[in-house]
Amino acid sequence: MPPSLPNTDDLRLLTLQSRARALFGYHPSPIFELDPEGRFRHANLAAARFAGLHEQEGMGMHFSRFVDPRQRGAVEEHFQIALAGRPAHCEARVITLTGQLARVEMDMLPIASDHGMLGVYVLLTPETHKQSRSSTSEARLFGALPLGAAVLDLNGEGYPVVRANPALGELLETAGDALLGKPLPTLAEPEALPVQRLREALAHRRPASERLEINRRNGQPFGVVVKLSPLQGEGEQAEEASQMLAVHVPLEG
Repeated sequence: MPPSLPNTDDLRLLTLQSRARALFGYHPSPIFELDPEGRFRHANLAAARFAGLHEQEGMGMHFSRFVDPRQRGAVEEHFQIALAGRPAHCEARVITLTGQLARVEMDMLPIASDHGMLGVYVLLTPETHKQSRSSTSEARLFGALPLGAAVLDLNGEGYPVVRANPALGELLETAGDALLGKPLPTLAEPEALPVQRLREALAHRRPASERLEINRRNGQPFGVVVKLSPLQGEGEQAEEASQMLAVHVPLEG
């Protein structure tokens, strides 16, 4: 007697399970599946690599084992929110089995069925990945600025350019890459009073704005306003900045 074929509901369930396994297993971010008690049920390959364990190692342990003790209560609250059927999001420090401490974002997604809650998916975004995405976004934003802009190294001799956008290359009639590692051409005339004031602002790491007149390659002069703004890191004061943003605003007429 030939084996019976699965009915429509069974096929639909198998298809959904296959899709879930593929998404779970091959997702590039660390993903853990927790049971309703908060114990690890599954982990994808990215999660195993992040935690420094084999894919099945650590299964059955409670998630709090991997959370900084000072933050376990807050993470548990968000887990209960997800277990109640609502997505939750929080930040925490986690501890791998090798003892390494990492700061992550946690997105907790409820796993529901017609028979109740089956558990919670936890997707981790390590801080290094966040910084990478942030840096990429900042680079795109900088490159898209319609005004000529450069980032200057305040610790380098002559305040060399470390980044220049295409608009600055067009304004100065030179390739942006040709500006890198060199002092900003618009500050090349130290005898001009506006340039002296801008250089003083660079030396003291303070904002400034000056009108300059520079010449195009054909000898025709044109005016720009150069605005300096210290690029402060998180928790830094302006005088502690190591880079300065120089924006060039062309003047009409």
